[in-house]
Amino acid sequence: MKNLLLLSIVLMMASCGPGNRYAIEVSSEGGPGNRIVHNNWDVSSDTLNLAGGKCQFTGTVDTFPKLVSIGFTPPSYLSTRMVLEPGKIKVDYTKETGFRLGGTKNNTRLQELFDEMKPSQDEAAKVWKAWNKAYAKTPRNKEECEAVWILHEEANQRNLDKTRELIKANPNFAGLVITLPIARNEPVEKLKEYVDEFREFENSRWYKMLLKEYEIAEKTISGKPVPGFTFPDTTGKMVSLSDFKGKWVLLDFWYVDCPWCRKLTPHMIDIYKDWKQSKNFEIISISVDKPKDYQRWKDAIVEDKSPWTQVLDSTKTYPNEYGITGYPTLILIDPNGNGVKRIIGYQEEGGLRRLLGEYIK
Repeated sequence: MKNLLLLSIVLMMASCGPGNRYAIEVSSEGGPGNRIVHNNWDVSSDTLNLAGGKCQFTGTVDTFPKLVSIGFTPPSYLSTRMVLEPGKIKVDYTKETGFRLGGTKNNTRLQELFDEMKPSQDEAAKVWKAWNKAYAKTPRNKEECEAVWILHEEANQRNLDKTRELIKANPNFAGLVITLPIARNEPVEKLKEYVDEFREFENSRWYKMLLKEYEIAEKTISGKPVPGFTFPDTTGKMVSLSDFKGKWVLLDFWYVDCPWCRKLTPHMIDIYKDWKQSKNFEIISISVDKPKDYQRWKDAIVEDKSPWTQVLDSTKTYPNEYGITGYPTLILIDPNGNGVKRIIGYQEEGGLRRLLGEYIK
């Protein structure tokens, strides 16, 4: 017993030894506040006052490297991702450059990747802003919105290509960090590449999130049969996915108070009218509205004039199984019942036609 106690003490001291210690040296010039929060997600959150524009967080890290964040306290919410690892980490903020990381190996590399990605990200953000401006006009000019949306698609693709290039060249933790934001929009074969590439970080929370994205994609958009369902329609009749076998089926996950879900509906109506007969095409909208909103759900369908099948999954059973984390989300299923494509977020009609047209000929 005495030996076991001694061993436990030794192991505890070793785990908190100097080799596991970190110091985060923060400097700020022209920042939006005087308090900095270091958020060690799911573990702790520490806040310090800036004194003369500087402060320092210290501690020990049990498993590393790990992704955390650091930034200004509310109402600013201005922050950056950072890698928590042993050593002296540098975080500098200026109004002109924003946050910049350095000091340790992974943070230095992560900042280099941020810098390499910035031009394509800025381009995509500029086009996105232009599209929002076009969309906000009254009356809305559909042709203008469609034209800017094409530029948005092209800028996003260039940004994605650059990110993929950097991921391939960085089979390290910094590479894993830049993989996470694009994971849920990636096809299953790309996710498999990432899961294999970053397996050395399998104990990391962020690798586990990547693995979950792959497992969901493998189950739902890998060209294999998708999980079936049976839910009530607006009349209470039970509707099953299997009832539509032999057709191209677009699953539309939405809810009444989702504005972009409702704005997407007119585009789907136009596509549905064109393709229902000519391309053997159907849509099933799956609402996740709660029972208290049952009548609002039915009223919204009438108001939006949606002509296809509508079912209610108030327990979110199916969206949870499909890993739906944002609305609207569309999943395309081929005539054999196999999931082939996931589309997240609002699309202009032309953009949606192009994405679906990659499969529906």
